Amino acid sequence: MKNCTTCKAGIMCQCNIAKNKNKENVDHPDHYLKDSGHEVIDVIDAWKLNFNLGNAIKYIARAGRKDPNKTKEDLNKAIWYIQNQINKL
Repeated sequence: MKNCTTCKAGIMCQCNIAKNKNKENVDHPDHYLKDSGHEVIDVIDAWKLNFNLGNAIKYIARAGRKDPNKTKEDLNKAIWYIQNQINKL
């Protein structure tokens, strides 16, 4: 499968399916993607992570991508979810 040259969704692109680019903030926001074109949700699903661990991975992978000024906040959120999971064990 070829990477899309129209959007930043890479191999996850659905431009041929949905031409409405207004949905980009919902379907494939830039901060949801890694440079490889993989979305964090795909990793969470593949690894069958629960809510806490999935959110920790999400905040780690996206740390600072939406707002570089909030990198530390994003990583602290990841720590919170990991600690919450540890507390449940």
